[in-house]
Amino acid sequence: MNNFSILCNHVLTPAAMHAILENDGGAALDGFVGPAHVSTVIGSQPYEPFARDYGKPVVIAGFESLDVMQAILMLVRQVNEGRAEVENEFTRAVTREGNRKAQALVDEIFELRDSFEWRGLGSVPRSALKLRPEFDGFDAEQRFNAPYVSVPDNKACECASILRAKAPAGVQIFGTVCTPDNPVGSCMVSSEGACAAHYSYGRFRSPLP
Repeated sequence: MNNFSILCNHVLTPAAMHAILENDGGAALDGFVGPAHVSTVIGSQPYEPFARDYGKPVVIAGFESLDVMQAILMLVRQVNEGRAEVENEFTRAVTREGNRKAQALVDEIFELRDSFEWRGLGSVPRSALKLRPEFDGFDAEQRFNAPYVSVPDNKACECASILRAKAPAGVQIFGTVCTPDNPVGSCMVSSEGACAAHYSYGRFRSPLP
């Protein structure tokens, strides 16, 4: 299979959550809505330190609109009641242990990177995967001498502050220069990004943190 190569950018959600809470004195977050597709593989157990050690509730949500609404309701109830637990709204697909067979396959093929640069978060240690050395023949970074090159966000963006739930001093280019059709920063690139979501659903009702 000489015509098949992998450029691996698999990232680990719990590591990014730790980085958001730990850097710059932590983030002003009340809790987390846990991702559905990630959690079907890793299970709910990896989120338990966020409730236990940081006092942040986590509710894993499914993909459907009602799943998300129910998960938010569960999260709000925890906050109002002063609880910090891991709750699983997506019980039809997620267990505490996760998919052990899938985890074993991932461990067989991949290993942790020492560090990985996240959009808006900077370098986060042990937060992503790479192919194990025995699979170097398929590793595009090795085969084509293609090391990662950092591309920083535009200085006018406040992506790091937004991702950490810290109100930026002001995002002057939001909704003018920076739009979903012309994304300038990482928070606008994806339709799931914080800026893109606010542009689509929230900008007419409240100012952008």
